[in-house]
Amino acid sequence: MRRLGVVTLLAIAAVAPACSRASSGEPGGGSASASASASAPASTPAPASALAPESAPALAPAPDAAVLTGPGSLTKLLDPGQPPRRKVRYAWHADQKELLLMDLATTATTEIAGSKQPEIPLPRVHVAVDVDPTRVAPDGALSFVWRVSAATVSAGAPGSDAMASGMRDEVAAIEHLSGRGTLTARGLAQDVTVDAASVVDAGTTGQMVEQVRQTLRDVAVPWPEEEIGKGARWQKISQLDAKGSRLTQTDTYTLAAIDASTGTVDDVLAQTAPPQVLRTPGASSGADARMESMLASGTSKVQFDLGRLVPRSTFDGTTTMVLSGGDVARRITMVMHVGIGIEGKPR
Repeated sequence: MRRLGVVTLLAIAAVAPACSRASSGEPGGGSASASASASAPASTPAPASALAPESAPALAPAPDAAVLTGPGSLTKLLDPGQPPRRKVRYAWHADQKELLLMDLATTATTEIAGSKQPEIPLPRVHVAVDVDPTRVAPDGALSFVWRVSAATVSAGAPGSDAMASGMRDEVAAIEHLSGRGTLTARGLAQDVTVDAASVVDAGTTGQMVEQVRQTLRDVAVPWPEEEIGKGARWQKISQLDAKGSRLTQTDTYTLAAIDASTGTVDDVLAQTAPPQVLRTPGASSGADARMESMLASGTSKVQFDLGRLVPRSTFDGTTTMVLSGGDVARRITMVMHVGIGIEGKPR
């Protein structure tokens, strides 16, 4: 169910090279708007105003305030909701193959030295993933294998040829991607991996590979351990790390409706990241960009079926990042608006 997740990291990977050029005076530094957007197949959500690094909120709770649910994730029940309550669990089926369809739509704008560029609609990215269950364990955990069966980039707006080309290079890295994973009956990932032999080196950042992995890792609604009813609220805190970029994500879920096996969950999502150096592939020493601040937010509505892995979900959000190169006086502010749709179909 991941809509935000590594989408921000994708945007970071896209903007870092342009930021380095802008601060180092390399040719093309003045066109950071186009370069920064060139390979951002997706982006994240956040307010339209950039926060100073010291004002970024700390989202992670104290260790004793939540329960560890997996690598880098914590969950905490905030409100059990109305009676009748029950423990919500998935009833996976070992013979039920599914197709995950993901559609990413992004617009981006940048501001450099007080000069704001027009908002640019980026080409849409469409990804299809075959998910084949292999085993349901006695404790209800589902093991599965997955394979990207299609990955395409739509034609962009007039003048976005360079961006479309960069995005196609990024998407090319996942066209034959495959792997395996395991989710508990609560929808928590025990492990989602990528087959090394399926990774194609297209000279890209590899962030799209991580986007696919994180989408599969977080595709299901993560249920709390406790019994819950309509109106229940719980929180999941995740520490994300991809290609050296670090951020904290908080999902606050509300159970809007539920019957025997289906229902709706609303998710309010926020991300923040500490100031950090962004390692730019191929950049010379000292030319790495630096993220001064990042704040993202968004909302998602999820229609789940406890007998299926992939729900139907829509996400809308905004991300604001402030980046700099070697010269901190020359900063780039990037604002991205993103819509992500995920749909599951039987195969």
